[in-house]
Amino acid sequence: MHLQSDPNQRRQPKQLRSRLMVETIVEAARQIFADHDFKTASTNLIAERAGISIGSLYQYFPNKDSLILAVQKKHHDDVLALVKGAMDRSHDLPLRDAISHIVGANLDMHLQSPRLHAAFDEWIPTQSKHVDRETFQQEMAANVMNFLSERSDVDLGDQLKPAVFVIMNMVRSVMHAAVQDCETVPDRHQIIESLTVGILGCLTPGTSARS
Repeated sequence: MHLQSDPNQRRQPKQLRSRLMVETIVEAARQIFADHDFKTASTNLIAERAGISIGSLYQYFPNKDSLILAVQKKHHDDVLALVKGAMDRSHDLPLRDAISHIVGANLDMHLQSPRLHAAFDEWIPTQSKHVDRETFQQEMAANVMNFLSERSDVDLGDQLKPAVFVIMNMVRSVMHAAVQDCETVPDRHQIIESLTVGILGCLTPGTSARS
């Protein structure tokens, strides 16, 4: 396990000024982790990027581990907001076009900062108790379920939930593979097309997704 035993945020901000300070620090940490790898990034670099003293940073975050956890929590929130926004904009599109749009938005977000996602995968243990992955997955699954259940061109009944399980795991696997090896992955459009075909296959079992 790479993380320290207690990498939690040191001080919970209550006043607006303190909340803005924490947001500034977390955004600076996101930028530094995206520009460097986790090992070479430092709290001094993060404090400098945030425009504050290292002492001010340590008032809220005891170490670099607490910062990578805060950045991943913010990333989870951003992914949920992005996917929900893409779904809202795709509500009236044909199913294939809607899926392509949502997948493309998600992929582009991940490809923007491959070092950042590599840091998540390398330095935060999969079973870390400090990351609430279960809530993130539940919220994402609920968004996907709501989006698909409202569409007249998706009629899976009791099979919708297992289809969503397969879709989410398929998309997550491809996204992670893309950011881990972004220099050798296939063309962006090929990834989107392949995922779209795969998702359509889950939603239209027994038929050709390309037809």
